[in-house]
Amino acid sequence: MRGGGGCSIVWFRRDLRVEDNPALTAGVRAGAVVAVFIWAPEEEGQYYPGRVSRWWLKQSLAHLDSSLRNLGTRLITKRSTDTVSSLLEVLKFTGATQLYFNHLYGQFPVPSPSLTAFFSGSFYCFFSAPVFYSILLFVLFQHLSSLQIE
Repeated sequence: MRGGGGCSIVWFRRDLRVEDNPALTAGVRAGAVVAVFIWAPEEEGQYYPGRVSRWWLKQSLAHLDSSLRNLGTRLITKRSTDTVSSLLEVLKFTGATQLYFNHLYGQFPVPSPSLTAFFSGSFYCFFSAPVFYSILLFVLFQHLSSLQIE
């Protein structure tokens, strides 16, 4: 999936669709897109997904991957206990310069301490993120600036 410039990460969370997806649209406008979904159910706290929720997630991710493949890219899925570390791995591996994601509406659990610390700043390029995540992204930007990517 190509647009105008360099590589961008589009981080899918609960918005598992290509239609009417502001983060995906912004990522495509910025250039090549790496679509990522990180499943860290331990970070869901009391909302740990049950059997039916996991079945729905599996089907939804397969449909999203199929839709993305029709657009010229694919979905990278990662199972993790630490979303922040996984995002940093993907950013470092791909050399992405931008991260896009959508706002989470409704109730969502308080994130793990590492996620809270990670989201205590604002990233230089994000889309439709709540203030909490804007703060987190600043720390990500600082961390990316300090990485020695060879």
